[in-house]
Amino acid sequence: EVQSALGFLQKTLNAPFIGHNARKVRQEALKLGLLPEHGILSHEEWLALPVIRRYVHGLHLGATDIIVFGMLSAKLKTLGCNISQLQCDDLVKKWFERMTDVTKTAEAKFSSFMSQKPDLNMNGLHNTDTPEKVDTTMNSNSIENQSAVEKTLLLKMDEIADTYNYQELDDIPVEWNSLNNLLKPQRNSGNNTNKMFQLKSILAGVHFCVQHLRLQNLPKIRIVDFCSGAGHLGIFLAHHFPDCQVILVETKWGSLRYAKERIDKLGLRNVTLCLAHMEQFVGRFELGVSLHACGSATDIVLQQSVRSEAAVVSSPCCYGKIVNSEFLTYPKSERFRDIVCDHDEFFKISRLADHQSNSENYMKCVDIDRIEHLRDCGYQFVSISKLKPLTCSPKNNLIVAFK
Repeated sequence: EVQSALGFLQKTLNAPFIGHNARKVRQEALKLGLLPEHGILSHEEWLALPVIRRYVHGLHLGATDIIVFGMLSAKLKTLGCNISQLQCDDLVKKWFERMTDVTKTAEAKFSSFMSQKPDLNMNGLHNTDTPEKVDTTMNSNSIENQSAVEKTLLLKMDEIADTYNYQELDDIPVEWNSLNNLLKPQRNSGNNTNKMFQLKSILAGVHFCVQHLRLQNLPKIRIVDFCSGAGHLGIFLAHHFPDCQVILVETKWGSLRYAKERIDKLGLRNVTLCLAHMEQFVGRFELGVSLHACGSATDIVLQQSVRSEAAVVSSPCCYGKIVNSEFLTYPKSERFRDIVCDHDEFFKISRLADHQSNSENYMKCVDIDRIEHLRDCGYQFVSISKLKPLTCSPKNNLIVAFK
């Protein structure tokens, strides 16, 4: 078992980082001094930069690190030896030393909420096969040709305009002044008004889906907040739906630790914390939610919801960061592949969606592909709604769907 764990660690720590947020990880590694300074890089050049893994899944501590470290430590203690006496490379030894320091400084409270973790899939992220490389950079003529692309796009969108339903969601009143401050957006600086509007809009979508789920007389309704961060959305929903169980899925220990402090102070008993990549989460749930999950992360939220046959309420973000990976390929829907665009045109459209000039049509195009994919997967109700007011975010689409 020890050699098996060491083999897994050695293979994984030496493997290139692959994931929906690969570029973001490299930018963070650059800030931490783990990569040499570079000039202006294209998207593909960013992805070509090697990432030194500090932990199993990249730069941040994850559930896999804790589980493997615990098993290794116990076995080494039983065998009466230490890591330096085993055959393993320097990356594994440095990882073990780092994990030893982590366990020495970790708060005792952390172990109590780690015991609540849902089932995790430890195999999904460790495929080291290189995904098909796709040129997703915008060429120099893309912006100049925007009007031509737009004209073609609008003509194609007319062909599928009747295949989706715009849904005006009922407004759900929120008395912000009477709410505990810990339920409000927590930012170090700046105006939180826009974030309040965003949470209120997500609440309307969740309320709409929960009403539908309650008609099915389910024994319980579990809501998973993917990319939860410090739990601004998930904790807000847990307060408004005390009869639902809310699970926060996040990769950063510090964010969940802060969420745990807020949950304890609020006295909430319907929140579970899960330290993991969202691709790893394999527990069953009835409703998946996310607020501005970056790029392809939104599609992983949808993919997870499809796996669990769950309803979904998701506000996408960073359309230009969508990229093919071992988990996802684009376009996603059969109708979109047949009618709207080919592989290359889709990425041009997704990049244009992040430009302020007339980005609305391009965002809509990407999100139509998403809801058409949900329809392909058997969802009976699919729609694109809006965060209200529209000025609360330039990325104001809201996908709402259920079976």
